Amino acid sequence: MAVSTAVRRYYAERIVARTTRDRPAWNFRPLGEPPTGYASVEGCRGGGKNVLEVFLLGEGGRVKDLRVACGLCNPAMYVAADLVADWARGRPMDEILALDPLDLAALGPFFDRLGGPGRPDDLREKLQYAILTLRRAIHAHRGEAAPPLPLVAEPREVDLDDEDAE
Repeated sequence: MAVSTAVRRYYAERIVARTTRDRPAWNFRPLGEPPTGYASVEGCRGGGKNVLEVFLLGEGGRVKDLRVACGLCNPAMYVAADLVADWARGRPMDEILALDPLDLAALGPFFDRLGGPGRPDDLREKLQYAILTLRRAIHAHRGEAAPPLPLVAEPREVDLDDEDAE
């Protein structure tokens, strides 16, 4: 699947431009202390081997900090991980666990943070995986078993705001 224009723009401006040889973009840097919760997922049904890792520091029922790492990820996964990390930092864990990543309406704030028109479906899939992985890291932080990962629909070359989209 081709990478959408909005994802390419965000990736170039917010991740690549802020990464140097010795220093990754902020959300992709190490935490600096051991995480209290960790989870990973191979988040790509549409081909490829995106492996997203979430390293969480929890305190007082909130996400104190978190960082992400991508292995063999495409730009949409980097963008989704960056958006989710920025959104989650400082939020109550219960609020994050209450978010249903399979509900397209719940993804609206993330598409708004992407900037520009449209809601590209390549990002939708990766947002869902990033939120699910964050939720699993919260369960790990709490010492709970994480529920099984639900089936995430494969991305289609469609803008979710398109009236012809299913």
